Formats: sequence, structure tokens, C-alpha cells
Amino acid sequence: MPRIASGGKRRGKETRPVLSAGGVVFDDRGRILLLQKSDEGIWCFPKGHVEPGETLEQAAAREILEECGLVCAIGPRIAEVQYTYYWPLDDVNYDKRVVYFLAEPVGGTIRLEDRFRDHQWVTPARALRILFHASDRSVVRGAMKAKRLTGRT
Repeated sequence: MPRIASGGKRRGKETRPVLSAGGVVFDDRGRILLLQKSDEGIWCFPKGHVEPGETLEQAAAREILEECGLVCAIGPRIAEVQYTYYWPLDDVNYDKRVVYFLAEPVGGTIRLEDRFRDHQWVTPARALRILFHASDRSVVRGAMKAKRLTGRT
């Protein structure tokens, strides 16, 4: 199967808004769960589209469960990021807004969706080193602030 990847915004293409929600999942040792995308190999947080009738918190909990198998208690809102990208399969640009919450596992076991090839629990400091997108690193900093963690954790 050929690799399909998103790209930068394309001029002259329709732009559609997308709302997503996700979580920065902390374990009881203060580590953050990161998922590695199968297609691009980059590390990310569990997140996804908000379905009609869902709250942002409900969407975050559902997406975490679907993407990695963990049932999570959803805590406070910690960050919001926005970016635009081109998706070749739809031949459109998406203007995506993602709202992130603190999340804590209360059940389930790690079971990754097919679109992820690996996961790891990392310290916030390591997350800041291995996350590819600057916006994801800002989400970690927001999570650290909300949890009152220092950069040495």
C-alpha cells in the first residue's frame, strides 16, 4: 500500500474546519503516553474528531480508548492548537483545531489501533525532546504547568 501523507496548505483548494479533542495521558509515575504513527513515524498524543452531539471531554475519552485501549478520567483543559494541512485523498485543506485535556488511566490495557506502530511512557522532559511538532511540545508544557511539574521530571 502506498504511503499517503498530509502536506502544507494548497492554494486554490477548498478549506474545511475540523474540531478534534485529545488527551495528555499521565500514569501514576508522572510519565506521558506517546503513540508513534505508522505512516510518518512521528510521536503524538491520542486525539481525534469530535462526533456530533459529543462534548470535547467525551470525544477525548472516546479517542483515547479507540486509539490505545485505555479508559481515562478526563481532567482540565490544558491547551488548544490550530493548524491547516492538505489531505490528498479528499483533495482539500483542513483547518484543524485540537483541544487537549489532562487524562489519567482508570482502566483498560494498551491496545493500539492499526495506524500506530508503537507506544511509550516517557518523562515530560523526554517528550519535549522527541515530539516532532512545536505545537505538541507546547501542549506538554501546558500539561506540566497544569500538573505543577518542573522540566526535570
